Amino acid sequence: MSSLELDEMAVSERGPNLDIVIAGGGLAGLALALALQHRDIEAHVFECHPYFKSDTATAIGIGPNGVTALEGIKPGLSSIISQAGSYTNSIIFNLLRNGKEDPPRVTNMPPKEYINVRWKSVQEILASLLDNNKIVFSHKFIGYRPSKGGVEAYFRCGNGLDRIKVVWTKLLIGADGIWSTVRKQMVADPPRYLNMVDWNALLYNPDLNRVYQGIRRGEVIVRSEENMQVHSITAHAGDYTLWILRKKDESEDLANSLVGGRGGLGIPGCKARALKQLDGLEGWDSLREAIDVTSEDTISERKIMDRLPLDKWSDADGHVLLIGDAAHAQYVGPGQGARTAFEDAHQLSLLLQHASHSSFSEESIRDAVKRFEELRIPRMKKMQQYAAYSTRLPKFQPEGFQNLTTEERMRMGEEYMKWVHSYPHRQECDPNSTYFK
Repeated sequence: MSSLELDEMAVSERGPNLDIVIAGGGLAGLALALALQHRDIEAHVFECHPYFKSDTATAIGIGPNGVTALEGIKPGLSSIISQAGSYTNSIIFNLLRNGKEDPPRVTNMPPKEYINVRWKSVQEILASLLDNNKIVFSHKFIGYRPSKGGVEAYFRCGNGLDRIKVVWTKLLIGADGIWSTVRKQMVADPPRYLNMVDWNALLYNPDLNRVYQGIRRGEVIVRSEENMQVHSITAHAGDYTLWILRKKDESEDLANSLVGGRGGLGIPGCKARALKQLDGLEGWDSLREAIDVTSEDTISERKIMDRLPLDKWSDADGHVLLIGDAAHAQYVGPGQGARTAFEDAHQLSLLLQHASHSSFSEESIRDAVKRFEELRIPRMKKMQQYAAYSTRLPKFQPEGFQNLTTEERMRMGEEYMKWVHSYPHRQECDPNSTYFK
């Protein structure tokens, strides 16, 4: 929304002046607010819904970099989150060729390093650790306008979102996800469709007896057709079993059939559409069984999207800043979305702690934002490029990542994991690597 459009709005009320306003009550926004609270810095989270969304029908995997970031946000946080989920002990890879399964490839994971946990559980834990008066519900962010010493943030508020409120702040954080309104005003670029559609759900399955050929504790099972047209993940996540079905959609017929162009949770017919993707395929009985015992209203159906890398995440002379998916949404395959959101929260809280020593002067905020971009943008560009490569779709693969040999792909994957997991060391690059210098 432009400054002119904001000028023409009938403002219903003006809120208090605030040092830090966070637009969005997802994982990135709540993690940042908690990291700041731990450092005795006041920040307010503005969430558009009247309460936190009931569910996302998915779980997140938190690897070593995510665990390190969580501990930097608040010591003991990763342990609290692990109690709501489970540690991953092994990942089993199954490849199907014409309905016949290759011998499984098993990767044993280091003990207590990888956590699988419901997205909703993490959101609830982060929110529960925040002061209640620091979360403001029923405030939908609609735009910002530069103002002396900061910006004015505009919200639609109230039960019907029918009132306009303006809040002046020294720093506006856009943590409002892949469809970010903050980014829309700042850059105006839409998310990119990656020619894949996901169906996923969480089965309450504490005894691990609700899925045919049931998954065992601490397991993640990855299954793919040789041509990668169909891909699935089944994972143990505490009392829940996550299943994901992913189908390539290069014709975009599937995407065009989704309700509202995006899909959603519990869309009528989504269960039948998920099962239809397995028609005529052999070797998928366990996934068919998992889908069959899942209630349709708990199944999410959505397009897989990402965001193109940006050279700059800030605006309004450093008084507006993007983090999380708003800044660097990436293909979900490598599983780094939540982990990098936690990294953002950790790093930005450290920089803002230093700025707080100067009472958040304009200069100290500019310096914090500039240093944050210097640390985070080079890292995220490399991670976004690797994620795009992981789609296995040539149209999304960065130049230089195409036509790699099998040996080169394996080397790149090993270098990627080593570099990513070394966080917070060598954030910008790994000078000892071939692909992530």
